[in-house]
Amino acid sequence: MPMNEDKIRQRWYGSGKVNWWHRLGAKFFTFVVVTRMKFYALGLFKTHQLKVPVIVVGNITAGGGGKTPMVIWLANHLKSMGYKPGIISRGYGGKRKVEPMFVTANASPVATGDEALLMAKKTQLPVMVGKDRVKAAKTLIQNYPVNVLVADDGLQHLALGRDAEIVMLDAKWRTGNHMMIPAGPLREPLERLNSVDLVVFKGFIEQQHHYEFTIESIHQLNHVNVFKDVADFRNKKVVAMAGTANPDSFFSLLSTAGMAIIKQPLPDHYKISAADFEPHQDTLVLITEKDAVKCENMNLSHVWVVKMEVVMSEKTNLALTELIERVMS
Repeated sequence: MPMNEDKIRQRWYGSGKVNWWHRLGAKFFTFVVVTRMKFYALGLFKTHQLKVPVIVVGNITAGGGGKTPMVIWLANHLKSMGYKPGIISRGYGGKRKVEPMFVTANASPVATGDEALLMAKKTQLPVMVGKDRVKAAKTLIQNYPVNVLVADDGLQHLALGRDAEIVMLDAKWRTGNHMMIPAGPLREPLERLNSVDLVVFKGFIEQQHHYEFTIESIHQLNHVNVFKDVADFRNKKVVAMAGTANPDSFFSLLSTAGMAIIKQPLPDHYKISAADFEPHQDTLVLITEKDAVKCENMNLSHVWVVKMEVVMSEKTNLALTELIERVMS
């Protein structure tokens, strides 16, 4: 992890010092955020209501909180309940000449962004990316027979009307020091949680809505039918690489499975290349599915992809099902 990112994480989630200029910046940021929310509430800024219900999945903290796995799980759950969902996303990290852009399972992550491509692959549903979420949503509705939309990271995109809001939080980091950016990790005041429909934690928290990860399978990079068992990675030198907002979740999953891993965290949305694997040619390397979508042209037999399964708690599964039924009624 780069030093500046480590300092920020220490300030937000640890014992790092919060200086007066951080507090001043946080006050200004709070003023801007609250004023913007009031303008939307008063109708001074327009909120666009769509022809189909919209379920927003987002967070009030900077960085990852488990949104992408929740979007994938929710979209697949909607499909299993007989609905026809579509997904909209900003497509963070993608560089596109066309806005919005439809994401196919064989699209380039350079254009779509890694998370949107992963959503398309793991749901086989219509996915549209665009900086203007309203335009992306309308384009998707016009071109595909969807009857509900799941909006990835749409909590702060207030121009997009919504019928339900799900907020994700990391069970380890939660809301950190409870302060707004840049003093803390909050993108919105903590009171915002009182107005959302459901708060779900990534990671176990007793008596709270949550989901956990389990290892579904491990396959060779770009050879989805070539598998290894978890036991094949125990008692061996294994490098674990993760270009996610919170790579500790991935590392912890592997450690819990009995692997003695060498951790190599990468920046979120890092454009991984073959050169990143060269120092580990004689070592087994494990990567996330999110990173794997950026490695599709690489033929590296020592690199293996960990396919993770979301295990939703029974209480949370029921709450999400009831939320869907209410939204779709």
